[in-house]
Amino acid sequence: MTPLLETRGLSKTFGGLKAVQKVDLCIGADRIVSVIGPNGAGKTTFFNCLSGIYRPDGGAILLEGRDITGRAPHQVCRLGVSRTFQNIRLFPEMTVLENVLVAQFQHRSISPLPLLLHSPHFRDEEKRSRDEALAFLDFVGLASHAEKISSSLAYGLQRRLEIARALATRPRLLLLDEPAAGMNPQEAVDMVRLISRIRERGLAILLIEHHMKVVMSISDDILVLDHGVPIAHGAPEKVRNDPQVIKAYLGEEVTP
Repeated sequence: MTPLLETRGLSKTFGGLKAVQKVDLCIGADRIVSVIGPNGAGKTTFFNCLSGIYRPDGGAILLEGRDITGRAPHQVCRLGVSRTFQNIRLFPEMTVLENVLVAQFQHRSISPLPLLLHSPHFRDEEKRSRDEALAFLDFVGLASHAEKISSSLAYGLQRRLEIARALATRPRLLLLDEPAAGMNPQEAVDMVRLISRIRERGLAILLIEHHMKVVMSISDDILVLDHGVPIAHGAPEKVRNDPQVIKAYLGEEVTP
């Protein structure tokens, strides 16, 4: 069966720095795969290549067998890959609802004339978009905050809003960059539950996360990077006990 996403020898350099080196990865539908590694391991660079922010220097990115290497971010998103960011990137002066409505724009089919005339078709389309956006907010637990300015939300709720906005693009693959970063233990547990519910909607999820309890509790597979190089890949228990992984995190030799 063709994987939903596949990378073949994906590489990215910045001058003499090899940020990502020949990464091979396959992600099937409905799977949760985590990318972990020490700071500077190349995790976010890998995400930036997948989402079109960076153009890889080598290798290929395939979405259901289709080569999408080097596509622009809006093209990658339209093809079904959406993401959140390590540093929250909401539209701070917009309301919570407006942040989600913006993400639906690529799926809107209104032509200029109905828009100018404020026609019944336009009004129906606006209501459908609003109802759909509210449904996404309800899914992440933010329906009651819809009319609030997004920057007024607590940190953990802003994380959830970013996820709702990403879901509103109707992805098949969701990239989550440290979704539990900065959260207390209960918030992290709640985030795990939310990610599990997203998978139940039929999405595949690729996430970067430093919170190891989150990674080990939710991942089907784990890819470990160290200085851009894949050093381990497999089920959580296998990766947890891999001597190379332990060495990369602890910086010491480990006897197998």
